Amino acid sequence: MNIINFINRFPDEASCVEFIKSQRIKQGIICKKCTGIKHYWLENKLSFQCASCGFRTSIKSGTVMQSSNL
Repeated sequence: MNIINFINRFPDEASCVEFIKSQRIKQGIICKKCTGIKHYWLENKLSFQCASCGFRTSIKSGTVMQSSNL
């Protein structure tokens, strides 16, 4: 995907967040602390929170975008 296609596909940050969130949910999220698999979304933190222990996982954690400022 070139930069023009990227900008057309993701015109704003919200569209990027929704795409990454849907991909993470589809793949499944496993808690790094307790290995729980049930999470809920925290909109104001852009994170998933484990329903078992409360540990938060950022939307970029564990992805190729983990260390990116984008």
